[in-house]
Amino acid sequence: MELINYLRRFRKHQKYFYLSLLIIIGFFIGSSLITPKITSVSSGLMEDVRETDLYSKKNTIASEFLELNSFLNYAKNSIEDASDVPLSTLINKLNFVSDLALSNAVNSGSYVYTITPGGVQETEHLRPKAEFSEPSIPNKKMLLDAAKGTLDTIIISKDKVLNRKAYVFKKNKDTTVIVGYDVDLKAFWKYYSEKYKERNSYTTVFNKNGICLLHPEVDNIGKKIPSYFDFFAISDILNQSDNEVLKNNGISQYLGLDIVRYFDKVMIGDQDLIVVANFVKFDLQDTTVEVQRYFSWISLLAFITFMSLLLIARFQLKKEYNENLSVQKEKEQLAIANENYQRENAVLQLNQLKKKMNPHFLFNTLNSLHYLIESKPNLSQKFVLQLADVYRYLLENRDDNLTSLKKELDFLEQYIFLHKIRFKNSLNITIVNQSDDELIFYKKIPVLSLETLVENAIKHNEITKSNPLNIEVEINNTHVTVTNNYSPKKKEHIEGHKIGLTYLKNIYNYYEVDSFKTKIVEDKFICILPLLS
Repeated sequence: MELINYLRRFRKHQKYFYLSLLIIIGFFIGSSLITPKITSVSSGLMEDVRETDLYSKKNTIASEFLELNSFLNYAKNSIEDASDVPLSTLINKLNFVSDLALSNAVNSGSYVYTITPGGVQETEHLRPKAEFSEPSIPNKKMLLDAAKGTLDTIIISKDKVLNRKAYVFKKNKDTTVIVGYDVDLKAFWKYYSEKYKERNSYTTVFNKNGICLLHPEVDNIGKKIPSYFDFFAISDILNQSDNEVLKNNGISQYLGLDIVRYFDKVMIGDQDLIVVANFVKFDLQDTTVEVQRYFSWISLLAFITFMSLLLIARFQLKKEYNENLSVQKEKEQLAIANENYQRENAVLQLNQLKKKMNPHFLFNTLNSLHYLIESKPNLSQKFVLQLADVYRYLLENRDDNLTSLKKELDFLEQYIFLHKIRFKNSLNITIVNQSDDELIFYKKIPVLSLETLVENAIKHNEITKSNPLNIEVEINNTHVTVTNNYSPKKKEHIEGHKIGLTYLKNIYNYYEVDSFKTKIVEDKFICILPLLS
């Protein structure tokens, strides 16, 4: 019998069973589909980041090596512009270029030579001979054989690796002029590494002969590193198309880690350089598996939570249904009591509203609203919202008569907005913060203190276009000063000020603060409101 009842209940609620089964199947299908997608997106994103970084590194290398070649270009231009001038004039210009080359800290020496039948003559030596790298004169046979052209060689001398750059010009059949300078590649690497900080990657540069010009392991500078070109030959890299990306996996002897190398070329003058960006290789498979594991646990937990809530809700609904009849009667009684409470509360709130709001202010704002509805309906919507915020602030229940300076300033801006509709440019208020205290806006002042002073100023002063009312609120570390021009209305009694000011004075007296002051100085009414911690 119990089995039969169970089967009946099962048939009655079997849709919930099938729904749960469908959710479980969907969970495993979704988990199996999302893993390859995560791997694919991660790989594509990593590839884009690396290619963008390679492009940035290539531009940086081009800029720096063009700067190194700039002095040689100056020398070429000086020679070409002075083809018909005397040799002495040309030498003077080249001496200036040689001097200019030494302004770059990575250049360790510069020289200007002439080769005549009488031998090699050193016309300018800008370094003491003890400091200048040897051999100071480039290969004589190489220079004599060159009628005109640029020479770029690597020289290893003592503790330096020099990139010797020279330009050879045959002035006439008996005279050859050579100008050049030496780039200290180790010094250049130090300059480059300090200027361009690299994370999870490093840059190496080779010339077309495979000689390393830039490497974080300085002992490799000036040498060939065959392991870089095991997969791609130098010619393959130099002949690659602009849209082609050459990369291969390897092991960095410098880092001792698996890396991915990206190869590209850059043209510096008439010289090709190979730029290699070395990126630390991250195992995306491990990362994806870890993400999948967390995803599976979170999904399983969400599923269990869902099913638990479903069961709890089912039992809860049944329990609530059984209690509904008795609760319904109680609700009816509570509804009647609530109506009585709402009626009494409405009367009480109305009385509080009558006590707090200024009838004169309400009358003026309603007149302004009537004007806006007819002339500026869009602005009237904002006006109504601001008016609502003003009275919401007025009706706010507080345990004491203090509020933060920030709240009071926010309320003042809304309050002034309502008055500006009526007075327009005849009413101006500025707020100036002279305090260096970061917590100044969290200090306390009496509720409605700023509104009270502004309302007094509006109520008791003549306000016209020719004589506008200007109010300044200046915030200092210990107090707020409110100043307005004092132009009392005719037949106006000063006693009218005392209603609001007495309220402020009593508040400060309660907190035993005696620095609250008001005064009239040179047609200005000034009130000092001390700030309370």
